Amino acid sequence: MTSATNQQPLLQVRGLSKRFGGLHAVSDLSLDVGHNEVVGLIGPNGAGKSTAFNLISGTLSPTAGQVLLAGEDITGRAPSTVVRRGLARTFQSTSVYPNCTVIQNLFRGALSTLPGSIWTQVVSTRARKAALRRVASDVDEVLELTGLAAYRDVLAGGLPYGHQKLLGVAIGFATQPKILLLDEPAAGLNGEECAELGRLLQRLQAHRGISVLFVEHHMAVVMALCQRIYVLVQGRKIAEGTPQQIQSDPAVIEAYLGAPDYAHA
Repeated sequence: MTSATNQQPLLQVRGLSKRFGGLHAVSDLSLDVGHNEVVGLIGPNGAGKSTAFNLISGTLSPTAGQVLLAGEDITGRAPSTVVRRGLARTFQSTSVYPNCTVIQNLFRGALSTLPGSIWTQVVSTRARKAALRRVASDVDEVLELTGLAAYRDVLAGGLPYGHQKLLGVAIGFATQPKILLLDEPAAGLNGEECAELGRLLQRLQAHRGISVLFVEHHMAVVMALCQRIYVLVQGRKIAEGTPQQIQSDPAVIEAYLGAPDYAHA
C-alpha cells in the first residue's frame, strides 16, 4: 500500500473553494492523492469534508479552484462523466437500492460506466453484448472480492447494516475506478465490522491498485489505513502529514483530536 514516486499524483485538488452566500464552506483547499495510495480527510463535524467530496465528485460546482484526475481537468463535470473518467464516490448513508438484489445493485454501478442510455446498454449491438458479458464477469469478481457472493440474490434492504455499507463500497468498486472516494464508510459499524472494512479496502487495493480518499471519524480506522492525512477545520486545511505527524500536531490536537467528543467520534 505504498504510493508511486516520481510521477504526477492521480488526483490533484488546487485552490478549491465553495461559498453559500456569505458562508465559506470550503476555502482554498489543495490536496493530492497518489497512485495506489490511501489518504484520509478528517476534521470535526461541519468542517466541510462532505462539501469537499461533493466538489471533487461533481455533485457541486466550486466557486473557485480546480480538480484534476490523471491530468485531466474534471472541475464541475457531471457526476456521471466523473465516474466514467475513473472517480467513484460513496455517501455517508448506505447508498444502495433497497428493493434490488445485491447483484442488481452491482450491475447498476457497473453499467453506469458504459456510454449511452440504459436501453441501448441492454439491447444494442454485438459489441454492447460483449461489453455486458465483461460487466457480468466483473460483477462476479466483485462479489467474491467483497465477500458478498453468498448474498447475491438477497434484497439489499434486507441485509444487515454492516453488509449494506460493504455493498456501497462494492458498488463504487464495480465502476472500475482509478480512485474511490468514501464518505464515512465506517459510520455505524462495530469494531469487527470496521476491521472487515479495513481488510476489504486492502483487498481491493491489492487486486487493482486503486487509490482511496476517505472521510472518517473513526480514528483507529484512519490511522491504520492511511499513508497521509489532511485535516479540515471550518472549511480550511490546517494540517497534512503522516498519521504519526497528525497525531502529534498541536493545532490538530487543539482543533479536533483533543475535542471533548473525540472519544466518541
